[in-house]
Parts: sequence; structure tokens; C-alpha cells
Amino acid sequence: MTMFRTRLLFILALVVGTAAANAFSSTARAGASSAAATPAQGKPPQAAPIDSDWPTNGRYATAQGVVYVGRTAEPPTKPQLEYFDVATHRIGNLVKMEGNRYRTQEKPYLDFDLRRPEVAVIEDRHAIGDRQGRFGFSLWHIRDATHRPLIVLLEGADDSTRDMGFLIPYFAANGLDVLTFDQRGTGISSGNWRFTGPADKAEDVEAALKSLVGDTAVDFARVGAWGPSNGGWVAPIIAHHYPLAFVILKSSSSGTIIDNVSYEVRQDLLHSGRFSPQQIDDAMRFERGLFRNLETNSDWASAGTALKEARTQPWFPLMRIPPGITTPPAPAMLTALRASLIYDPRSTLEHVTTPTLALYGALDRNVDVADGQRGFRAAFARSGMRDFTVHVFPRADHLLMLSKTGYESDALDPPRFVPGYPSIMIDWLSRLGLTARTTQAAPVEQTRSETK
Repeated sequence: MTMFRTRLLFILALVVGTAAANAFSSTARAGASSAAATPAQGKPPQAAPIDSDWPTNGRYATAQGVVYVGRTAEPPTKPQLEYFDVATHRIGNLVKMEGNRYRTQEKPYLDFDLRRPEVAVIEDRHAIGDRQGRFGFSLWHIRDATHRPLIVLLEGADDSTRDMGFLIPYFAANGLDVLTFDQRGTGISSGNWRFTGPADKAEDVEAALKSLVGDTAVDFARVGAWGPSNGGWVAPIIAHHYPLAFVILKSSSSGTIIDNVSYEVRQDLLHSGRFSPQQIDDAMRFERGLFRNLETNSDWASAGTALKEARTQPWFPLMRIPPGITTPPAPAMLTALRASLIYDPRSTLEHVTTPTLALYGALDRNVDVADGQRGFRAAFARSGMRDFTVHVFPRADHLLMLSKTGYESDALDPPRFVPGYPSIMIDWLSRLGLTARTTQAAPVEQTRSETK
């Protein structure tokens, strides 16, 4: 499920690793000016096949109540059909039974008849070329509806494609067109998502928006962005460069990427219950030193010594450092890693005045919720922001799922969003006049068009 793929900790496992270097080598040889923006060579990757028998992305009125259904595709796993059940707040994947009947994968089972959508969503597929190479994205809209607000669904730190599950029909059925995209190196987009930093992602989105100008489905005076987790670093950059009407941040940090990764590592060490305070401090000192070497590209000899010592410590496996780590990294690898890891959002946030909604789970173990709020408030006070709303959900984790402790192992089964999410986003947008009424006289067949 798309909603479960937003953790940031994977970044640490990429630091100067041999496996990452091998994945990057084919693009590094291309000789582009920016390693992080170098497109992949050879045949472009293909989008994962979608089952043509699957029901249309849309909102369905079933005997059990209203359910939103949308495709997800995250290579290398098979495409899935994701649902959000409004009555129970459950989210998960569906399994086809017979005919138009689908059942939830998780018990207790819910069965849905997905014969005809109450609101069907149409997909227009696009591909453009920019500085970073081929970029694939889709505009999702309602047939015959024109000049509607548009929300760009940004992605977390993963290999997600444009098929972002139930959120697409959720926003579309509640009055907004939706733009989604293939992360670099997924779907039909060239490049490598592992080495794409916030500024690179913002540049891609801005290029996609500019390519759509003139499309009558969209009211370009009411365009906004939804940024979950890692996407929360991207949305403010877009708002700084492009006249966005709104920004929604979900579980986003207002600090540096490195500080956020350090917070995650510390939380995991604490949760293990295996280490003393001194051992945790030692682990964090090692990690911060390695990041300092990366930031300054200096003192790699001492980094090698520290790494040799760290390998003997019981906490080392939890640091997510790959076995083939080398110091220093190759020049192209260093450039790419710095682009994806070295980012401080504060100078950008101090220029953002776009109305912003920030959502957090009180039990978030991936982002420091209190620190995130303080950082946003301080930066927005300097920018002159007049409309900043924060909501912290009790008993919710990083994904705004109900949880006992906030750690992944303690999520409730079956998984459920905290009451109030995602409806709080539509309520907030409605208050700003940023939704359009959605009506559809009759169900329509699933439609996909493509431009190149």
C-alpha cells in the first residue's frame, strides 16, 4: 500500500554503500553536470501492468457504506487495489473474489460490490522531458468537470509510481483534480529516486504544472500540494517558486534531513530496549560524524577509523549501514548523496506565505512532532504567514494510523486511520473555498488517455 511507504530511515542505508554505487554507476558514466539529475541510460523503465478487469478508480456506494478504491503500483511488488472504508477508517488492499465482489486482505473481512462507481475518475497520462530527463505523470479528473482546483500528491522517500491508491479518488470525488507522478527511475520516469533531492523533485513538479497550462479541467489559480513525510520538504520549495493556493503537510519535519534521520535512528535504538544510554549516545555520535564527513567531504581517514570501531559494537546492525560501505565515496556518488541528504528547509520556509495545514500523529516515531511545529511556527512568523493550522491526532503514528506506541510493530490490526483523517483535509480546503462540488449524472467507463 502506498500509505505504508513513507519512512525516511532508508536514507542512512544508502550512505556511500557499494550496492547503491552499483545502482548509480550506469548514470554516472553519462557525464551530466549533476549526478543527482542524470537520467538512466538505455530502455526507459516501464510502468507496472494494471489488471484491466479491476474496477474504476472511484468512490463506491456499497451495502457496507462508502468506500474509495484506487490502484497502487510500487515495483517490484505486484500492483494492488487499495481501499479506504469511510465507516471503519480501515485501509488496506482488496482481493478479487468473483464477478464484481472484492474482499479485504485483513480480517475481519469486509466484502464490497464494486460494480459501478458513484464517482468515477478519469486518468490523462503525460510524459515530458526536462533537465533531469523523461518524467511521467497523470492528471486525474472527473468527466465534463472544468476549472476545478488541483492538488499535487507528492511522495515520500520511496519508489512510488503515479498510482497512489485511494487518495486519488478521495480528492477527486471531493472536488479536486489530482496530479501524481512516477518517482525518478519508476514507471516511465528516467533517473534514480535514491539520488533525487527535494529541489530536484520540486523542479519536476513545476515543469509538469507548466506543461498543463491551458487544460480546461484545472483552475490554475487554485493549485496546491500535499506533502507527506519526505514530501514535506518538497512542497514549500514549490510554494516558494510557484503561486500555490494551499499546502497540506502530513508528518513533515521543519528541520534538516540529517537531523530527521538521526531522530529516527535514536527512536529505533530506544525501542529495541537492548542498549544503555551510553551505547545510544555512542551510536548517535558515530552517525553524526559520518554525516559531517558527507557534508564537508573531509576527514575521510578518521571516518574509516570510526567505521572500523563501530562494526564491533552491538548497535551497528541497527544503523542500516550496508556491508560494502567505503570511505570516501566516488565523486559522482558523493554528489548524488549530498543532493539527496544535505538539505535545510529553513531558508525556504522563511519565504512561504501560502495557507498551510500541518497534520501530525502524537505517537510519531519518525518525525519529532514538537520540534517540527516549533520550526514551522518560527519560520512562518518571519515570512509573514497568516494562515497556518496545526492538528495533532492522539494515538496516531507517522502515517496517522491508530497505534499503541507509534512503532510499526504496534500498529492496530487491521490498520485504521485515526478518526478525523483524511476528512480534516477536505474540511480545511472547503473553509478556504478550495473545493468544487462533484456530481456525475451516470457512471462512466474507466478512461485513460496519454500524451508524450
